[in-house]
Amino acid sequence: MKLGLFGGRIAHSRSPKIFLRLSHRLGRKIDYRAVAVRPGQLAEAVAQAREAGWRGANVTVPLKEEAYALCEKLTPAARAVGAVNVLRFDEDLVGHNTDGEGLRDALKRAGIRARGKRALVFGAGGAARAAGWALGKNGARSVRFSARTAARAQKAAKDLGRLFPRTKFTAGACAPAEIWINATPLGMKGYPDSSPAPKRMTPPAAAMDLVYGRRTAFQRSTAASDGSAMLAFQALRAFEFWDKSLGASRRADLAEDLIEVIA
Repeated sequence: MKLGLFGGRIAHSRSPKIFLRLSHRLGRKIDYRAVAVRPGQLAEAVAQAREAGWRGANVTVPLKEEAYALCEKLTPAARAVGAVNVLRFDEDLVGHNTDGEGLRDALKRAGIRARGKRALVFGAGGAARAAGWALGKNGARSVRFSARTAARAQKAAKDLGRLFPRTKFTAGACAPAEIWINATPLGMKGYPDSSPAPKRMTPPAAAMDLVYGRRTAFQRSTAASDGSAMLAFQALRAFEFWDKSLGASRRADLAEDLIEVIA
């Protein structure tokens, strides 16, 4: 099976190693290649991949919204998040987003239960929306988006509020919550290693940072789990989108192996 990754920053990507390990674990031949693609050139990259016989591709920053616009079909998860991180090359170009389900899997692994809890999400981009989607799916009592761009945070809250009417979605300044999720790039290579949370706020009972492979300021100040588990699970969810379901037990077992590659 030929697969790959399209993105602007691929030098640090763990995806090729993840899928090499997955190939060994499943006993399946997976030819996975990372391809640097500039904004505005995704359609050309997709056409070339199709011609080369790829089954599909992952998409990473800064191309997720471009991928969304390019798709002829979108899954409900992709529509809800407003971004695509997985493409499947059927007769039509099908876009999906596995970040939300990947986060749900990671929260379960970490023993973080959102049902009936208040959650605070830092950020308002695609990753933050995916976090809001996951929390809504998991029955959170409320989800608040706190971001530098107020309009994006308000739109995320409005859009997800329609999907999950039992969860109260809001946007604005930070407010107390039992669960915090950092969905900003702070702490990633090339970005300041600072926490998006105000210093005066008391750390929550549980927290998760979507940044992986680094011990960030957010993690140090909150004892948050990093994003390794989410990355492993979203990769497995992507494989299932291209192939077939692995099942919850098999997926969880494989994730533990893949996390070793990411760490």
